[in-house]
Amino acid sequence: MTGTPEKHDERGWVPDDGTFGARLALVRQRMGWGNVKEAAIACGLPVESWRSWERDGRTPQRIVETAALIAERTGCDYGWLLAGGRLRNRPNGGSVTEATTR
Repeated sequence: MTGTPEKHDERGWVPDDGTFGARLALVRQRMGWGNVKEAAIACGLPVESWRSWERDGRTPQRIVETAALIAERTGCDYGWLLAGGRLRNRPNGGSVTEATTR
C-alpha cells in the first residue's frame, strides 16, 4: 500500500547514532521538540546551524563546545553526543550509553 508505513518487528531495534546529526535527532525526539527550530532555540543555538547538522550531516566547527552546551541544556550524555556509542541495558531496566572506538 502506498503511503502506509510498513510494520516492523521492534525487538532488537537500535536507534541510529552513527552521526552527530542522527544523535541530535534522537535528542530532539527525546526532549519532545517537534522541530529543529524548537530544539535550536531551547539550546541557544542558531536554527540554520542545527538544521545543517541534523539534516545535512554537517559537523559543527566547535563540536566540543556545541556538544557540551546541548548536553547541559538537555541532560543527555555528553560523551555519547560527542562521539556516539552503543546502547546497553542497566540492571535496573534503564539504559546507558557506552562509548565505542571507531
